[in-house]
Amino acid sequence: MSTHLIRTSLAALTSLALGAALVVGAAPAAAGVGGSANKVRSAVASGSVDAILAEVERVERKICNDCIEPITALLEHARYEVREVAAWWFAKRPGLKDAMIEQMVDDLAGGSLMVRNAADFLGTVKALPSIPVLTDLAVRADLSAEARQHVVRALGKMGHASANPAIEAAFADADATVRAEAVDAWHAILYQQGAAAMVDLLDDADALVRAKAAAVIGSLREASARVALEAVLASDVDPSARRNAAWALGRLGQAASRPALEAAMSDASSLVRNTARVALAAL
Repeated sequence: MSTHLIRTSLAALTSLALGAALVVGAAPAAAGVGGSANKVRSAVASGSVDAILAEVERVERKICNDCIEPITALLEHARYEVREVAAWWFAKRPGLKDAMIEQMVDDLAGGSLMVRNAADFLGTVKALPSIPVLTDLAVRADLSAEARQHVVRALGKMGHASANPAIEAAFADADATVRAEAVDAWHAILYQQGAAAMVDLLDDADALVRAKAAAVIGSLREASARVALEAVLASDVDPSARRNAAWALGRLGQAASRPALEAAMSDASSLVRNTARVALAAL
């Protein structure tokens, strides 16, 4: 969201905050002990991410209309964890949250930085109605890889199966960070059914993507991946990918994998050898 939009929205947000004060005030008083808008501003001025996180959390449930301005500005912070904690602050205030969701959906029509920030907010507050718009953005080639990555992350944080098509499409993204994020997002979907869509990622050019894919395939016990996992275990150059493949084969529990796991007992990596030993015991 642009700084201009932040400033022009503050009056409306403050009005909503005053109307919601009784609802927010019902929270335990201890949640806001010692927190204040001035302390949030001081933390921001210090440049310390840890200080910012701590002070925003201290006013998480506090009636603090003066906090709206500094915390709204944090939705544009360079660090993801700061944007996330600021979004959580709004999530505790239904009226403010709804107003911000409307603004953030509008921001999805902007450039890469606006899309990144808006997606982070929408994912954190689990704004499910925004999934169709985010779905379109996940494969928009004119956005930066960072923006696409955060769109995919937001879809995963929604946890809703309607995000699956967009996440699956992101498996083919040209950028490895987006593909890796898509693997995490797929696993984050509630009641996810299998991982057949990511089996091809076991042959990805990026080692982190291969390792993440093996771990998620094992977690979801995707039986169709057995042969591909055995190939990773036997010949992948990355020990993390081989270790995760061994773990996944143990999760699948198929006797046909015994030769591959036994061969891995001679792997150069002790992590792979130890994981293969545990996996063999699971067959």
